[in-house]
Amino acid sequence: MRNITISGIATALLIAAGSTAAQAADVTLKFSNWLPSAHFVYSEVIVPWAADVERVTEGRVKVDILPKVVGTVAGQYDVVVDGLADASFLVPSFTPGRFPLIDGLELPFISDNALARAPASWKTYVKFIEPTGAFKDVHVVTLFSGNSAHVVTGSKTVATVDDFQGLKLRGPSQTVAKVTELLGGIPVSKPFSEIYELASGGVIDGAIIPPESMRGFKLEDVLKKIAVVPGGLANTINMIAINKASWEKISEADRKAITEISGEALARVAGEAHQRQTDQTMAYMPTKGVEITTISDAELEKIKTKVSPVYEGWIAKAKEAGLAEPQAMLDGLAAEIQSEEKK
Repeated sequence: MRNITISGIATALLIAAGSTAAQAADVTLKFSNWLPSAHFVYSEVIVPWAADVERVTEGRVKVDILPKVVGTVAGQYDVVVDGLADASFLVPSFTPGRFPLIDGLELPFISDNALARAPASWKTYVKFIEPTGAFKDVHVVTLFSGNSAHVVTGSKTVATVDDFQGLKLRGPSQTVAKVTELLGGIPVSKPFSEIYELASGGVIDGAIIPPESMRGFKLEDVLKKIAVVPGGLANTINMIAINKASWEKISEADRKAITEISGEALARVAGEAHQRQTDQTMAYMPTKGVEITTISDAELEKIKTKVSPVYEGWIAKAKEAGLAEPQAMLDGLAAEIQSEEKK
């Protein structure tokens, strides 16, 4: 009886040890987050993806979204590379000049259809940018475009290319600053959070931003006109990335399961979320007294002609960055968007 008892105890200890080992093998990804909880990308893209990761791995991998950002917003790529956080949502263009190939996905007039552009951007990244090793220091979970930027102003109407002359416009990137200059405007580089104060004080005439971004900052109170530029004057590429060592800690089977709900699938989720926001915003703005107009085809062609050096400049930079056929990437993106629009 004593031997049986000892044997039973030993077996129980082995089972307990095995359970502890299995639990210790689980991976928790600390996710650095800088988006407010009310932001739709947080609530409709990041949070559901985190839940899906836990679901498809049956709890073996969890995403712990931290209450505060680790490091700076602009420095999120390095935060992930250095392992200060296991994962993050990041915007490559927040570090101007560092990822020139991404700029090609943000150029003017590409498309203002988020449903098509978001997954098309991912597929173009996989085919043209990923092979260059531009993001080899992280595991890219997904990449997707945001909503296209248009011209929002206080009291000045923008209907022709000449209307841009002398306008002080806040923009989010070097590309937008160059576009503003080429159109005869004056680019203003200030944080988004300062647009309301700058516009209400007359420091700027407006901004080149996605209209859906106005609502969270009540910009409709001071910016009363939206000039829609077909195709958009700019866009912003967003990315979710995981530290490479953290990714390798996950079993091959679970990595495969996570990959299936990420990449193109997650880009589609993001595209749908962005399109919903745009549709809701364009319906809401007139109720707040905001006038919405669309640039005519004739004026659009004039704008495209003036802005063409932006394309030429990107092609030169892309070649320097190791992309042999930059035009092929642009053509590929256009083809992917057209394909998506037919679905």
